[in-house]
Amino acid sequence: MQLVPVKLLFSPFRIAFLVFWFYLCMYVVQRFEFSPIVPKKLKASMNILMLFFGPLVLFVFIVAEAAGKILRHGVSFADAVRGALGRAVQIVDISHFSGARGKSSLILLDASGKDLFEVYGNAKNNKEDKNTLEHTQRIVSDAVDELASDILIDPVSSDSYSVRYRIDGMLRTVEEIDFRRCAAIVNSIKAISNMDISERRRPQDGAFIAKTSDGSISFRVASAGVLNGEKLSIRVLNQAVMQLTLGDIGMSERYQRLVRETLSRQSGMILVCGPTGSGKSTTMQAMLSELDFNTRNVITIEDPIEYVLPRASQIEINSKAGITFAKTLRSVLRQDPDVIGIGEIRDEETASIALAASQTGHLVLATLHSSSNAATIVRLMDLGIKPLLVASAIDLIISQRLVRKLCPDCMVTANLTEAQIETFRGKVDITKIMQIRGCSRCGNTGYKGRIGIFDIMVVDEVVKAQILSPSFSVSSFKNSGDEQYKTNLRKQAMKLALSGTTSLEEVKRVTANLG
Repeated sequence: MQLVPVKLLFSPFRIAFLVFWFYLCMYVVQRFEFSPIVPKKLKASMNILMLFFGPLVLFVFIVAEAAGKILRHGVSFADAVRGALGRAVQIVDISHFSGARGKSSLILLDASGKDLFEVYGNAKNNKEDKNTLEHTQRIVSDAVDELASDILIDPVSSDSYSVRYRIDGMLRTVEEIDFRRCAAIVNSIKAISNMDISERRRPQDGAFIAKTSDGSISFRVASAGVLNGEKLSIRVLNQAVMQLTLGDIGMSERYQRLVRETLSRQSGMILVCGPTGSGKSTTMQAMLSELDFNTRNVITIEDPIEYVLPRASQIEINSKAGITFAKTLRSVLRQDPDVIGIGEIRDEETASIALAASQTGHLVLATLHSSSNAATIVRLMDLGIKPLLVASAIDLIISQRLVRKLCPDCMVTANLTEAQIETFRGKVDITKIMQIRGCSRCGNTGYKGRIGIFDIMVVDEVVKAQILSPSFSVSSFKNSGDEQYKTNLRKQAMKLALSGTTSLEEVKRVTANLG
């Protein structure tokens, strides 16, 4: 019996080639999806192109890169091709495709656009260096995924470092790392932030960015020599989670109307006040988002720029270069601004210029560190501002605090004490009062996200008369104002608890710290 050979529809070679082509196309899509060289608006078109012609695009890239090296630098053909292939490997890196960049597929870049692995050069050939850089990326990526506002890397002893995230205003330890390993991680962050690696005692500042599928994230880095080593503090400026409206931040309808009415004026001043970490910059951004940038020239002066406003002119303070708030504010007044945003009033000169500007046809928005609305007025007087200027220049003062919201995935009905039940009986529905439980989605804290509570003072004729009265007493004005401020914030916080937005424990924590 003679066997008849069966003709295969696809030969093993063809099948292997198709599988290889498919995976290489998917591979290139993954890398170009998060590549900073591809504009966001072209991502979809580029992905479709890569799905069919990924390897050809790589070939074109290699040829163009090699030709450029030959023309610009006069290198040999072999060296040019070798360099272009190396560059292609950096763009299509299998270690990152396999998940080394973490859940966010995040790429860390320095100010010139170099990848973290590119900055280190030979890290791909050194397993220990490669692991260190991947660990660095994972720390940053996890912080972004957890919506952390800060990353703190501190030496806790001569043997180890701790890594902590500030999430919803509270610090949370996420891991402890061997001293030698973490020292290398600190150096990698300093390198990409354009800081001096060899300097470990003198405080330094730096910055880097990260590219993700949602856009870019900025990071501000500060280092300081401390006992047992070097400390790093990294501020996360995530644009994707910062574009909030007045309603989003928790401001009531009545307060929103007051703010919008003042924002519609051609001149005047709104001050946003509170301690560090109380959300002042976010409130400023929310107010600026209410403006019509097409009809108003908006200029902001910030240190640093935390929110990018595409249609506003934003100036960043650099004290080393002599760019201070006061000097910049003077120059801004010569640029025909309609609205001026000031990141923070810190001294008498800035305060006096800002207050004067609000009386000469400019709307001024600014932040100030103070404990209450009344304390804000007293603080300005302490800076040397005359009562007449304070009374005539300011329209609104907004003081605020932040309250953590209960995690919607794990909150449960609160177990109230007999005294609490008696207090609320007949007044509210006690079944809506919730308490924390904790789950994996909220890091077992029971809270996820924050909302603002506000107290707004309208500087009307009554307040002006108090400030300008010959018998004006700073201490009595501040004391009475502080009591009113505490009462208003406590009422707002309690409303959030009674509606199930936050817990009674959180209300107690926040209102006990009102100063």
